[in-house]
Amino acid sequence: MKSNKTNTHSRGAAAFLAARALAAASVLATAATATAAAAGAPLTLEHPFVGTYKREAQQGMAIHKDTAFLFNNTGIVRMYNLKTNEFINDYLLDSTAPENHANCANFGVEFPEGNSAYPALYVSECYGQRRCFVQSVSAAGAKLIQTLKVRRDGKSMEPLTADYSFDWYVDKEGKFLYFAAITRDAKNRVDDSDYLITKVRLPALSEGDVTFTEKDFLDQFTIRFRHLSQGGVIRGGRLYMPVGCLKPAGTKKDPADRALIVVDLGKRQIEKIMDFSKDLTLEPEDADFHGDKLLMVCGQAGGLWHIKGI
Repeated sequence: MKSNKTNTHSRGAAAFLAARALAAASVLATAATATAAAAGAPLTLEHPFVGTYKREAQQGMAIHKDTAFLFNNTGIVRMYNLKTNEFINDYLLDSTAPENHANCANFGVEFPEGNSAYPALYVSECYGQRRCFVQSVSAAGAKLIQTLKVRRDGKSMEPLTADYSFDWYVDKEGKFLYFAAITRDAKNRVDDSDYLITKVRLPALSEGDVTFTEKDFLDQFTIRFRHLSQGGVIRGGRLYMPVGCLKPAGTKKDPADRALIVVDLGKRQIEKIMDFSKDLTLEPEDADFHGDKLLMVCGQAGGLWHIKGI
């Protein structure tokens, strides 16, 4: 685990202007690779933030009030003002590592000690041990304050099919945690894959590091879909999951369906699938609410897209 290396906004106007230039370039790139901004489409481009950043792919996203935190592979953090589209700062999580995919990010309900600006932030490692890194974040940097993980029968979980945890989601209203893991992978995305959804309590920050075992599981059920899972956010008892991959270049076949899957956690089933495959060529990565708007962040050229009709 690497130490936190914070680049504060004192880097000055050059970094800020460079970030704005990247955002402007993203508008052109996104317009060239996606058609979803057309009238009547199920999603529209709201914020033209870049996806790939410092040569790392866009992954998770979390929003608190008017500030968006975007996460790139390995644990790179970028902050943007959603009212002005201005770049605020970038830095590394102190859990930054090659296996930290930062695939999903959610704010929690409890504020860390000494931090009244942002609630604790939950970031899914996704690879390796598939832990959840709980961070205290600010405009200047991040500090790891809690690590959550899962073990079966007191033994370390094996990757892939044997592992319960993959992406971690915070149910802020119910004060629970959910995590998902693929248990049966489809071949070439032609058939459905099985995803196991597990519910546990949301530990207090004062508990320190927590390891969940099967005796801690409050609920567990399986959903099936053929799309590749990405991040997600919970609101109103529903899990909103962006899924799919970018459209392959130079081919007529497009097996990488792009969609939003809505899971009713109470009924333990998929409620709705919103298909974006014809309207979006970019890779859906994560989603969060800005007020009542559900925004989805995409990879490659990037952008935060407003999903309509949820």
